[in-house]
Order: sequence, then structure tokens, then C-alpha cells
Amino acid sequence: MLKKIFSIDTKYYDNGNVKFNVVKIFGHICLYLYRGYKVDFSFADAFKKYFKSNNMDLKIKKLKQNMDELSCEYIDHFMRISKFWGKYLTKNYWSAYDKKLINKYEKMSFEQPYPDITTFNKLTFYNKYGLINLSDEVLASVNGKDIIDIGGLNGDTALIFKSLFPESAIYVYEPLSKNIDVIKNIAQRANQVGGGAIVPFCKGLGDKQEIIDITFNYSEKCEITTLDKDYKGSCIGLIKMDTEGFESKIVEGASSLIKQYKPVLIIAIYHTPEDFFEIKDKILNLNPDYKFMIRRSEFINFSTELVLIAY
Repeated sequence: MLKKIFSIDTKYYDNGNVKFNVVKIFGHICLYLYRGYKVDFSFADAFKKYFKSNNMDLKIKKLKQNMDELSCEYIDHFMRISKFWGKYLTKNYWSAYDKKLINKYEKMSFEQPYPDITTFNKLTFYNKYGLINLSDEVLASVNGKDIIDIGGLNGDTALIFKSLFPESAIYVYEPLSKNIDVIKNIAQRANQVGGGAIVPFCKGLGDKQEIIDITFNYSEKCEITTLDKDYKGSCIGLIKMDTEGFESKIVEGASSLIKQYKPVLIIAIYHTPEDFFEIKDKILNLNPDYKFMIRRSEFINFSTELVLIAY
């Protein structure tokens, strides 16, 4: 009898970060408002499929091999979060280390460098795109060598690299014309302070030369080339890649340069499960002397912005 009078339907309606549970009371349908955080992750289906078709205990063990403790914590935290993709939580599910950094950075003041051009996330700048834990020795070894910023977007990483490596030329690859226009304006201003110049290129990088359609709020035909063919400098000190899933192809198209110079690599690994669990081995095959760590480049979504740093 009670079951007929009071029951809870497992279906729900959602509106952003607000969840509405459907509750049936005395035969009437009521909406119960429950506020929480929906764990959105655009690449969840690909990861779930990968989890089912692989021995994940072995994959995780291999990924953690020779990683520092914080990197292993990030891997474990990512796997815990995967159980909540598409569901709701009562609070943001940042790791303890991330919470500590966010709390620290949010208390710090930040002056937008070029507010008339675009707005930047201050947490990204203070976190140095995940480079804050690299030793002074490693950072010093990069300064003065060329930096390749692949996936320049709004120019934030180019400015971060210019502050960290003031003597380095920074070559920014961004295939979308709207983004490259912003980067060109930033470069024009930033280059006036001297030191190494920010040099934008309106093209993308991959494993071969081609023209492809890229959709990012709008569609555009974009030129793609390889770094091995396009680079005309004398020495690369750092390569950053954040290209919505093209990272493995970029590594393949830059294999000769990676072998030759052993630059520091910063690679976004959360776009595909193959990158997350396998791109480390691809880099080791190019140069077995690399060491690795996993860090968070930004603090936008606790399922994303994880980068593999090879040094």
C-alpha cells in the first residue's frame, strides 16, 4: 500500500548544474529540486569503451611506472572520477592537491595583461600550465631555446612561456583564424618588451600535410603540416600540445626533432584514452631518457586539463 502512495522515479531532468528528481506522492508527480555539480566529460564514451576492452589494472600500473607520487595520485583521482561521469555530485570533486592550489591562487590578485584584447584565467597563469613543479635546472635549460606552442587558442600559454623563458622565441601554431587574430594582437604588444619574440602561424600540426575541416564553435578549412617539415630553427627546448585529440599525430610528425633535441614536452592527455595511457610509451620509444610527471594545466573541469610532462 505504501509503495503505491509514495514512490520515487529514477528519471530526472537537468538544467546545467541543477537536477530535478521526479517524485510521485499520492499519485501526483512532483519535482524535487536538488542542486549539485554534474560531472560532464566530453570524451567519456571513448574512455568507457577503452576501459571495457583493456586490462586497466595493467594499463594503470604501466602508466604509473617511474612516476612521482603526485602523478600517481592524479591517475587514481581520474579513475575515481570516471565512475561519476554524467552523474551529479553535491560538491566539486577536486583532488586535495588541486583544492590547495585553487585556494592559494584565488587569494592572489591578478591584473589582466591585455583586457582590451581578451580575458585570461588567472589560475592558469599562476599554475604556469602545470610547470610549477619542474626544477629550476630544467626550466633554465629551456630558456634561450625555441618553444613550440601547439594549440595557441587565445595566447595565454604563449604569455606564460614568455614570462618563464624570456630569451626564447615562441612559435605559436593555431589553425583557426579567429584565434590567430587574437594571438597576433597579443604578440604585437608582448614583443615590444624585448627578449624572444612570439611568432604566430595560422596552421595546425599533425602527422602529414593536409587540409581538414576543424569545428570549434564554427567550421573552417585549416592547413595541417608536420613539425619535422615546418621547423626552421636551430634548437627546440619545449613543445606544448593541446589540440583536442591530435596529440599522438603531432608526436609522430615531430619524431625526428624529439629524438634530436629531447625537448621538454607538455601534452594534454585527456582527449583520448590512447593518449592518456599509451602516449608515454610512444615518447619513450623516441628517447628512453625521458622522465615523466602528470600535472593539471588549468582548473576548469576536474575531469580534464591533465597534462603529461616529459623532461
